[in-house]
Amino acid sequence: MHLKAIESTAQQRIKMKKIKLYFQTLFYACEYIGYILTFYLLMGVRVLPDYPAVQTYNPIRWTTDLPVFNHYMLLLFLILLIRGFIHAQSYLSSDKRDRSLMEDLYIAFKATGYAFLMSIGVTFLLKTTFIYSRVALVAFVVLMLVEAVFWRGSYKLINAMLNRRGHIKERILIVGAGKVGSDLQWQLSRELGHKAEIVGFLDDYKIGDEILDKISGLEKVLQNRHVDVVYITIPSERSIIESILHTIYKYNVDIRIIPEMFDRMSTVFTFRTDAGKPYMQIVKTPLRGINVLLKRFFDLSISFCLLLLLSPLFLALGLWIKLDSKGAVFFKQTRVGKNGVPFQMIKFRSMRADAEAMKEALAKINEAEGPAFKLRQDPRVTRSGRFLRKYSLDELPQLWNVFAGRMSLIGPRPPLPDEVAQYTNYHWRRMDVLPGMTGLWQVSGRSDLNFDDWIDLDIHYIERWSLSLEMKILLKTIPVVVKGTGAY
Repeated sequence: MHLKAIESTAQQRIKMKKIKLYFQTLFYACEYIGYILTFYLLMGVRVLPDYPAVQTYNPIRWTTDLPVFNHYMLLLFLILLIRGFIHAQSYLSSDKRDRSLMEDLYIAFKATGYAFLMSIGVTFLLKTTFIYSRVALVAFVVLMLVEAVFWRGSYKLINAMLNRRGHIKERILIVGAGKVGSDLQWQLSRELGHKAEIVGFLDDYKIGDEILDKISGLEKVLQNRHVDVVYITIPSERSIIESILHTIYKYNVDIRIIPEMFDRMSTVFTFRTDAGKPYMQIVKTPLRGINVLLKRFFDLSISFCLLLLLSPLFLALGLWIKLDSKGAVFFKQTRVGKNGVPFQMIKFRSMRADAEAMKEALAKINEAEGPAFKLRQDPRVTRSGRFLRKYSLDELPQLWNVFAGRMSLIGPRPPLPDEVAQYTNYHWRRMDVLPGMTGLWQVSGRSDLNFDDWIDLDIHYIERWSLSLEMKILLKTIPVVVKGTGAY
């Protein structure tokens, strides 16, 4: 019975994996055959008219009769090869096993775009760029994107059908029915839906319909029920986990352990080994190594260009501020930057010259939560300052701080020293990167957000930094600033 149960579990997993593999292989084969047929069709429509001697309806003859055939085939090969490599690399480097349709489309679109640009670069080096029909190439890329939507949508529909029929549905057993286990069950049910089925729980201290047995009954459950994945949610019980692992190893099931203090951990970590002992090293942010250099190059080039282009606007705004109220054109204020290092932030003055002296008297009507200070109808703001603040024009001189390396175009809002003095250890997390002129806080409500929302958005940015996130924030900033959303 013991050996038969182990064999049965293995056979069930092998059968399910074979169905998934056959389905994926067929899907990708059809997808790439579709791209090849599309390319041939475009050649027939856009390329063949330039060669009247070629038999239009006999593609086999193109190999010998069409002078540019080899060049077009090389380009098609490069596009599909590079696209396939980037697509596979995106999936393998991702820590997510199940992706939404939009995530799949984003990966497909990115792979297609990069493949097209890199292939054109190769043709430039080969000096064959001008041989190709530009209309045909652009049409091919557009049709690839359209077809990607069709293929990804079809894949999701067929995958859902196979899951509903139980052919590839994963059956999950959760060891530990405490808070972590219960939260995991709810989250898996919400995210996976029909893709998985929760078989039940094993727990030594709880009873109920969902509790299949005590933890010691794990092997009996594995023998009597079809289980594909076992989640262990009791990591502090080292001796029990060791016994569980020895029990599970001989069964063909996936083992997943929810780490201790997972909810306090940064979402970014790497696996390493010291003295033969594996460990997870928490990484504060993906913004390190070459990413720091890329971000700095981006900040330098953009800030330099904007400082040159906007110099006439700087002059006009400075004149208006000077005529509107007494005081200096620029306002300098000490802010706290990366790792708690203070710096002088430069802005166009938007308040009266005695604004700081009035702050203490206005503290009792502060509308912001936490250490921050905000008033919707701040009496210290000048007429010109209200306009400058609404459209973030007062922030433009910060481009000099960006150019000098004290700030970045995108990052957390730079806090005041008296705000930082009230920070908790959690709040200090936002000081791990350079502060920014704009950020998630800017495109998610600006001054309409409370202090805790600011912190959460800043930490989200720090822990999930990427070039794509950087570009999304930059592009979203433009309409937010133009509309003057949430500014006061």
